Amino acid sequence: MSPVGYLVITSVNTGLFKKHSPKGLIYPLKPLKLQHLLSRITLSALSKLTSLLLLISFMGIAVASETADQITLIGPQVPPFSWQEEGNVRGINMDVISQAGQQLGYQVHQQVVPLKRAFSMVERLPNVLMVGVARTAEREHLFTWVAPILPVQVGMLGWQDSAHQQSVDTNQSLAHDKRQESPQSRQPHVRAKLCVHYNTPMEDWLKSNGETDYIAVTSEQACLSLLAEGLVKHWFTEFHLAQFLTKKSSYSPMNLIEQEVVMQTKLYLAGPLTMSSTEAEEWRMTLVAMAQRGEIDKIIARYVADY
Repeated sequence: MSPVGYLVITSVNTGLFKKHSPKGLIYPLKPLKLQHLLSRITLSALSKLTSLLLLISFMGIAVASETADQITLIGPQVPPFSWQEEGNVRGINMDVISQAGQQLGYQVHQQVVPLKRAFSMVERLPNVLMVGVARTAEREHLFTWVAPILPVQVGMLGWQDSAHQQSVDTNQSLAHDKRQESPQSRQPHVRAKLCVHYNTPMEDWLKSNGETDYIAVTSEQACLSLLAEGLVKHWFTEFHLAQFLTKKSSYSPMNLIEQEVVMQTKLYLAGPLTMSSTEAEEWRMTLVAMAQRGEIDKIIARYVADY
């Protein structure tokens, strides 16, 4: 009688199998002997086999679920909204959106990257959201604008060293009445009228308003140094950002003067253009609920006392 198949077992010690092989124990299954083998399988063995199969199935589902629920939040190096310090990512925007993501059941990862790279990552990588991006006409077509996180004030800041500096400023103001100010008439050490962070809405505003007398740098800290050292007259940035950076620097925040609010806007949570309206609405409703419970205000207070 020809066998109906073969059974190969490599790790079971039993007297049923008569032939041995380096690849395992080989047993030709003929109809009568197959019947005999099945009769020897106890209910206990079947129960264990069933449990093992269920465990394998569950593990597969769990792994697939974990992969699907991962989300990466990215933001630029702009404290107090998002920044990286000693390997840790923190900030108002990062904390707010991380908490929202956890409430939605996501496994949240955080990353701080340059602004231009962040735009590219949202566009080409799956499960990536950008936190704390200003919504402008130039950027409108780049993202799905999910929800605003918090409002910001952007404007001109100056630097006041001392009473002596006040006297110097007064003399310069009087001199300005006699002659119109020009790049040639400034003090020799002044490099430009304004400093601005490169490729930001602030630089876009300067360009659209025809302002050319400015220095664009790759970090807000660089603008702070230029302003404090008298190399520029004004720093064009967000007020809370400027105050936060000055407090963490070697300069005195008392010398930083908020001179003029130029624009009031909001920082947004933004996703790729492929983001579904259902997913965006889930994030939006979660943030609304957090605001109503006072959770967002508590997070802000950890970084800025009088926001």
